[in-house]
Amino acid sequence: MNNLDNYKKPFIGAAYYPEDWDESEIDYDISKMNEAGVTCARIAEFAWSRLEPTPGNYDFAWVHKVIDKLSAAGIGVLLCTPTATPPIWLSQMYPDVTVLGSNGIQTRHGGRRHCCSNNTHYIEYSRRIVEKMAQEFGSDERIIGWQIDNEIYLQGCNCPECETLFREHLKKKYGTVENLNKSWNLTLWSQEYSSFSEIRIPANAWHNPHLRFEYLLFQSDSHSNYIGMQADILRKYTKAPIGTDTMPVDGVDYETLTEKCDIIQYNHYDHPHELHRQRFWYDFIRPFKDRPFWNTETSTCWNGSEATGQNLKPYGFCRVNSWMPVILGGESAMYWLWRTHWAGHELMHGSVLAPSGRPLHIFEEVARTASEFDKCADFINGTKVDTQVAIHFTSLNWNMFDTQSVITGVHYHPLVYSNVYTPVVNAGLRPDVIGAKKDLSGYKLLFSPFMLSLDQGDLTERIQKWVEDGGVWVVGPMSDIRNSVGTRFTNRPYNMLESFAGVRQAYEAPDREGLIKTEWKGGEGFTGKDWYELFEADEDALVTVTEGYPTLIGKATVICKKVGKGKVYILGTIPSAEDMAKIIALASADAGVSGYEIEGTLIVSPRAGEAGEGLIVAECNNAAGSILLKEEMTDIITGNKYSGKVELAPYDVLVLKK
Repeated sequence: MNNLDNYKKPFIGAAYYPEDWDESEIDYDISKMNEAGVTCARIAEFAWSRLEPTPGNYDFAWVHKVIDKLSAAGIGVLLCTPTATPPIWLSQMYPDVTVLGSNGIQTRHGGRRHCCSNNTHYIEYSRRIVEKMAQEFGSDERIIGWQIDNEIYLQGCNCPECETLFREHLKKKYGTVENLNKSWNLTLWSQEYSSFSEIRIPANAWHNPHLRFEYLLFQSDSHSNYIGMQADILRKYTKAPIGTDTMPVDGVDYETLTEKCDIIQYNHYDHPHELHRQRFWYDFIRPFKDRPFWNTETSTCWNGSEATGQNLKPYGFCRVNSWMPVILGGESAMYWLWRTHWAGHELMHGSVLAPSGRPLHIFEEVARTASEFDKCADFINGTKVDTQVAIHFTSLNWNMFDTQSVITGVHYHPLVYSNVYTPVVNAGLRPDVIGAKKDLSGYKLLFSPFMLSLDQGDLTERIQKWVEDGGVWVVGPMSDIRNSVGTRFTNRPYNMLESFAGVRQAYEAPDREGLIKTEWKGGEGFTGKDWYELFEADEDALVTVTEGYPTLIGKATVICKKVGKGKVYILGTIPSAEDMAKIIALASADAGVSGYEIEGTLIVSPRAGEAGEGLIVAECNNAAGSILLKEEMTDIITGNKYSGKVELAPYDVLVLKK
């Protein structure tokens, strides 16, 4: 059973480590949680040695006491499996449970998330502790959710078990070694294999890119299997939502990793001048599940480990940082951590309370935010983020860029964020950032930038049908130019784009020095950069080359084609911010979507649902901003009415309802 609905959302929460403190401190900590408005505590994520001091001997009594005390104070519990920090007895019994580096050195006890997700012994002992915890706490209605492990990354284990399973992964995917050789063109450099048993985990800096690419995909699958194993166990004993806290900063396939989870959990930390970047990641995790996500970690102030390299964050940062996940579709903001560790790792990390138990300077901001969440709860819980715009972003393309990019030093996430996502949100639109599996039927406008490969399941077929049914697709540059294993096509430049849109590529060329000059139809200047795909021009050409290598002049680099009831905008280069804004305006008009006119770095989140319609707006760059409202609205926080152009102060938050 689970009574999640008996706890008022959105949650203000914190990671709490009662195992760090004398039991006499717990009542004080909880009293201060009540004072701060904290409604959720996240416990036990690194406590394996306390939960299982010796193999097979479990101690859950202290956890029960903590849950009893938290519940008596009205605080829900997010209970974590502790598998990110196995005790030393496990690595002493089985030294191979830790990651084996490419240098042949076994990782030693003393860190976290340092075990191999494929190691038989690690998996078995993880199963045991998770099953025991699930049996003990699965029916406890005071536990509002479960967190599996902690922040899984691609860490690159080189152990014999990983190598064996990697070969099995390749055999399952390619069938025969001859097919693998052919698919990767391994006659080049005499790299053919005569059997799968000869294939090793890539360890050289300059190894075959397809081998490195497949190893990244294999690692992601390994982690997904490990998380899925724990989810399957928990599912037998609990009805509380299950998740795994993530930081999507590498090529893990988070769609697959969270497939068996009920809820998406996300951790983030940022400097004030980079907070705006978190808009992307919240827009990325929101579409995964048809329920609000949980922000499971963020900082109240500075980050730090054995030392801190950060500065005091401005007043208001903690508040807007806490509001951000809720504005963009979540139902919790949880701080790491409640009370800073008094020794060991991360004893210089910001928190809500200092090791002494005294509140930090941001305590008032935490309490204020908790009060505002409570005031706005009905509207937030009764509405969802309302968007008709999507941007493709997939782990397959992340890993493809990491192993065999198009241009040196150009990486996937910065390309998408800076050149497409930012202009879209600057146009006052709220996009979903979606993976390859996401249904497209709810969108009118779709961007597929830097998608080296669209060869992901039935994605191309679904895009084609969606466009033919009336969707507007903005695709490129560097899209559809590789197959699913990262090779180029030998009889055409694209997989499907030419035949579908009715265009023909004439040339492609890098240009990082501005040798190619282009202009819009009508003569206005256009600025592209870095890379050009150039098409035979016709009446549908929007941008053409005016200067450069002679055979390039007159070719089109932005072209728009009508396909069925929809349209396809093909971008052959990376437009300037101003030119991208024009393309977005044209495509938005064709799609029948409209954004808000804004100034500054704002979060603009239209909301709709049974609680009505409205808009949540926040400034996230510590500078003034403004938004032009389309109708009068009332701010739920203050009761003030707004219409027309509304000025926002630095770090301001407005929860506006029609």
